Amino acid sequence: MPLIAAGYSAVDEGKEKPAGEMVDRIAAVVDNEIILLSEVRQQANEKIAQLEKAAQAGQTMIREEQREKAIEQALDQVIDNKLVAQQAKEMELTVTAEEIDRMVANVARDNNIDVPTLLKAVKAQGSTVAAYRNTMRDQLMRYKVLSLKIRSRAQVSEGEARQFYNNQVRDVRATGAFEGAHILLRVPPDASTAQVASVRKRALSVTAQLDAGREFADLARELSEDSATAPHGGSLGMRQAGIIPKVLERAYLDLEVGETTGPIRTPAGFHIIRLNDRQALGVQSFSEVKDRIIQQLVQEEMARQEKIWLKELRQKTFIDIRI
Repeated sequence: MPLIAAGYSAVDEGKEKPAGEMVDRIAAVVDNEIILLSEVRQQANEKIAQLEKAAQAGQTMIREEQREKAIEQALDQVIDNKLVAQQAKEMELTVTAEEIDRMVANVARDNNIDVPTLLKAVKAQGSTVAAYRNTMRDQLMRYKVLSLKIRSRAQVSEGEARQFYNNQVRDVRATGAFEGAHILLRVPPDASTAQVASVRKRALSVTAQLDAGREFADLARELSEDSATAPHGGSLGMRQAGIIPKVLERAYLDLEVGETTGPIRTPAGFHIIRLNDRQALGVQSFSEVKDRIIQQLVQEEMARQEKIWLKELRQKTFIDIRI
């Protein structure tokens, strides 16, 4: 296996190394580019330091398999970085000094400090400003490559964001009272398939009228076949969870005040429902948090698509791992 002595541009493997001289070696080859073991160890340093700190706190020693795992993960990361860098070169992408300046300024702002204070902290952690800017450059280049390669794969619809939101707030909403309303079109217990289809068609015509601007309460008084609620615009009054059929309760929990949905089938028939009011429980509405949720889901999907893309890239690239 080729060996590279630190400080030399080329080494004859057959030549004896001076005593005490640190020897580097090739950890992997990616296409026609090499990755040195020193690069991998540098990438693994932070993780190994965390492991050593945890081991010291527990008055134990870091296990060799933990160290090997950290090296293995670091090698994977360095290979991925190399693949991204090769793609950036192929795509002729560049990162300017001004872009790095803006990113450093953004990091400082996000931490509520100025740039000189940030760079002072970088030095205090044992790094250099040049190394820190190189890290920023690599991150920006990676962002540019991934934006062009996988951004189109990471699309999140408003419906997906709404489903995520509902899953987060449903349990909280279930602890409070709400006022729902419904328009019920009954299905006889012994109804044939054709009769069920006919009632469902009528229910769909009700939703179409609501979409066209008709008032829910007016349609409930006119068309609902629930004699107890129809005179009151379909209102069920204030209810707690557990009182109405689960399928309707779930639908009400997922609605914002003023929203309607349906038709929903229960043993009684088809319901078109509206949420009239809900007890205030400190839950922000979907419209207030929609943009943040979409941003979060896009970031998560970008991370997932990045893994898929890198796996595809590895399959198309010659990679020779030597450690």
